[in-house]
Amino acid sequence: MGVGPVELVVILLVAFLALGPGKSIDMARNAGKFIRDLRGTLNDVVSAADLSGEEEKKKPEQPRPSAPQPGDIEAPDFRERR
Repeated sequence: MGVGPVELVVILLVAFLALGPGKSIDMARNAGKFIRDLRGTLNDVVSAADLSGEEEKKKPEQPRPSAPQPGDIEAPDFRERR
């Protein structure tokens, strides 16, 4: 964004003077909470994405069933049983 460290300090100083010490501390606290929540949410998303990728990798490959051979399948017995 083209904002260097000197510009950032000037912006924070002007904000401190405009809001006063009480409001500045509250705003900094709220900004810290917001950043912490945002990082937590991003970490949750990244870990969920990693888990879904690991599940796909860990799935054992299931062998494809071969075509039935003659004699593999027994014919059903339809005679009446007593």
